[in-house]
Amino acid sequence: MKQQEFIKQLQDALSRLPEGERQDIIADYQEYFRDGLAAGRSEADIAAALGEPQQLARELMARHHMARWESRKSFGNLFAVVGAIAGLGFLNFMLAIPFLFYLWLLTMAALASTGILIGGLLLFGTLACNELFGWPAIHESRDVRAIWSDFAQGGPAGNIHIRGSRGETVDVVREASSGRASIHIQSRDGTVSLERNASEALGRLQIKDETGQVDIAGLDWGLSRHGMLLTGLLLMALGGGGVFLCYLLARWTWRGLLSYGRYQLAVLDRARGAPV
Repeated sequence: MKQQEFIKQLQDALSRLPEGERQDIIADYQEYFRDGLAAGRSEADIAAALGEPQQLARELMARHHMARWESRKSFGNLFAVVGAIAGLGFLNFMLAIPFLFYLWLLTMAALASTGILIGGLLLFGTLACNELFGWPAIHESRDVRAIWSDFAQGGPAGNIHIRGSRGETVDVVREASSGRASIHIQSRDGTVSLERNASEALGRLQIKDETGQVDIAGLDWGLSRHGMLLTGLLLMALGGGGVFLCYLLARWTWRGLLSYGRYQLAVLDRARGAPV
């Protein structure tokens, strides 16, 4: 292959590089050809020593993306480095497939940890704002728990039925066989029902009036302030620990990837004897 043809193919293969950087590379290889010709070598020998222009372009693109990653670290530049290294050979391409899956898992873990951390911070911040400014209002379920706890100890005889003179009714009922407990309030304007199943984990709230009905199943009975505080601290600890762990793994991954890429390029350069 002649110098002009080699330079033309190399320039076409580097078309994705910025114009200034591409021209600098072409100038370096033109100088390499001139030095070789001055030493008595033929253009064909010099081109053969450099290898295929397309393969050489892939190596130069890998160097470009690694330098770009070192100057500005982003997921886009990182994936560009992986793709550039994968283009250096079939083995690198096969290794890139599980590595990309690992990067995807690491990204998802980082996003999940960040979400958990934000949730803990919001919960803790809500408690802090409530203590300092009284807003937002926090409704605890201690009273409901206490009533039902005492009521459960009373057994079936503890059922409460109240009847008003205008048809109002209040019924507090516990079924000893199933452990189900309920509070039912009815008036001329509508009804309110609150139920809890035997497991004390899930419940149901139903509100009905003349205009419509609201029915909430799977109701969570809420947490006390101490429970909310512990939950917030736990979320912050889990989320913060996850984010820190993902950060460490990302740093080790970046360093290992760049070291591997430089090693691969050095092996190719030594085998070719080309300018770096």
